Amino acid sequence: MKLKKLISTCLALVLLSACSTSSPFKSLTAGACSGEQKQLVDDHISSQISAISKQDWPLAYSFAAKSFQDSIDLTSFEVIITDSYSFLIDNQGITFGGCEIKEDKIFQEVTVNSSNGKIDLSYRLSTVDEKLGVEAANLAEQSTALTT
Repeated sequence: MKLKKLISTCLALVLLSACSTSSPFKSLTAGACSGEQKQLVDDHISSQISAISKQDWPLAYSFAAKSFQDSIDLTSFEVIITDSYSFLIDNQGITFGGCEIKEDKIFQEVTVNSSNGKIDLSYRLSTVDEKLGVEAANLAEQSTALTT
């Protein structure tokens, strides 16, 4: 009986402390991303690229910012990726560079390894209600942008 009470107390403390932690995106301060912010951004982008490589368009689209989803439908998203960003479908791995916050936006450098070599992208993300969303992925050497 004492063990059961101890476990219940520990569980309650864990749940309460989890509720009290502040979101790493509650307030964005200009400058380098914190370690926690960078990890969450990297995970978000990795998950979207993974879904794209599996051609799971609804899942990939779910990582886009609400503002993007309000202006581009799922079918158009799929066309944009397959026409201009097919290297994301056939990627051979990704690496992450710097992460920076500017004007309430998060910018993450991503290098995609493809059969055509390395392609550098600059992802722009926003937060709405502390939830990340990809707004754009700009090719580093071109002005063409995937606005998601």
